[in-house]
Amino acid sequence: MKLERLELWSFGKFQNRSIELSDGINLFCAENEAGKSTIYAFIKGMLFNVERGRGRGAAKDAFHQYEPWRNPTQYCGMIRFESGGRHFQLERDFTKKGRKTRLFCLDDGEELSEEKGDLQALLMDLDSAGFENTVAVGQLKAQPGEELSTALKNYAANYYTSGAGNMDLEAALLGLQKRKKEVEGLLRQAAQKRLAKREEAERAAEYTAKEIDRIQREAASGEEEIRQGKRLLDTYEQAREEQVKKKFPVKAGILWMAILLVSLVVLPSPFRYYLAVILTVAGILAVFLLMRPEPEQGQTEEEQTVRRRMEKLKWNREKLRSERRDKQVEYDNIQEQIAEACTISVEEKELEKRREALILAEERMQEVSVDVRKETGLRLAERAAEIFGEITGGRYPKIFIEELEISIFDGVRKIPLHMMSRGTIEQIYFAIRMAASEILYEESWPILLDDTFAYYDDKRMEAVLRWIAAQKKQVLLFSCQNREKEALDKMHFTYRNGWD
Repeated sequence: MKLERLELWSFGKFQNRSIELSDGINLFCAENEAGKSTIYAFIKGMLFNVERGRGRGAAKDAFHQYEPWRNPTQYCGMIRFESGGRHFQLERDFTKKGRKTRLFCLDDGEELSEEKGDLQALLMDLDSAGFENTVAVGQLKAQPGEELSTALKNYAANYYTSGAGNMDLEAALLGLQKRKKEVEGLLRQAAQKRLAKREEAERAAEYTAKEIDRIQREAASGEEEIRQGKRLLDTYEQAREEQVKKKFPVKAGILWMAILLVSLVVLPSPFRYYLAVILTVAGILAVFLLMRPEPEQGQTEEEQTVRRRMEKLKWNREKLRSERRDKQVEYDNIQEQIAEACTISVEEKELEKRREALILAEERMQEVSVDVRKETGLRLAERAAEIFGEITGGRYPKIFIEELEISIFDGVRKIPLHMMSRGTIEQIYFAIRMAASEILYEESWPILLDDTFAYYDDKRMEAVLRWIAAQKKQVLLFSCQNREKEALDKMHFTYRNGWD
């Protein structure tokens, strides 16, 4: 990545200001208020857009800080850069209504889209936070922020899992946690659905049991009434039999039998046979006439009412038996539903498996990230120690970095960072930034230094400038003093005057 040309059409104090940049060191040396920090902010704004605050803090945000002095409605600029061996032009309109971006390739005229991620790809996934925590050091901002620690964590874990360091571990973990919450929500819904089904079935079972009990009580009452009716009908039948017995002439029957026998013995044949036949027919006719019930001896209205009631009760008994069978079948089916609702469903089992898999994935990612972060931390510490050794003459052979808690080793003891001088601390921060940029980004980035050497003595500053020159990187060096220029001239290093 190399910056080639800056066009500050309308940005802060600048109007239609063109700045050509070259390889190596580009020196912007001028007194305060000359616009050095504005150029630094312009580069950042062009690459990553200008930050806008909200609420009360909005008046002090970067957007308002660098609004054009002369014409705020014209808030725009252009930057040309090289990436991957191709040349591009990026134009931005920062106005509140505009917010327009145009990106195209100067080699073939291809129009690209920031919204589709083309610019982010050209910037090799470097974002604003990564920019200011590695290759760009603003005024009094030498110490890297927490964002660098997070970026290194992401890089470490994702490099291990995917072979690429440009993924976002925090986002991946959040994604896993979000999916786990979704699955847990579905699991709760399934359990609540099953519980609701169970409660509904239990209410139905309770109602059906009450219906069965009602039918049984009604049937028992009907059976008792049928038994009472049978006893009453038996009473009526016995009464009729007694009446028949009272009507039958027993003495007349005996007399008739005697006459028949006497006639059979006394009378000569064939008269006795004729008389026997006549007496027999007459006897049978008499018995039939005597035994025939009289109209007043038939069923009474009360007995008929009882018999009708008995028929109705018997019909109702069959009906209740049928209802009892149906209700029992219904009750048994409901009991099966309750048993089914008490058992975890296939859907819940599948959701539980997914939940356990997500928990395992999250735990595994956390475990792996811890292990690989240690490895990446060692790589960062080793490379930072190399850089620090080069700019300090090998005085401190080791740097220890644990979650950005830093200490150094002087060959004898481990010294916490807060016990070092301010100049040494600034050099350590510089070494860590440069080491992190090499680890995090495949291609080299221009280094932007805005009054970075305020706490450096001349010897320290010359050591850092010597290291920078040896890296053959593009450097934009902003300073309000002539120290950097004098040091570069003293060491006979070639540089470009950025104001030319």
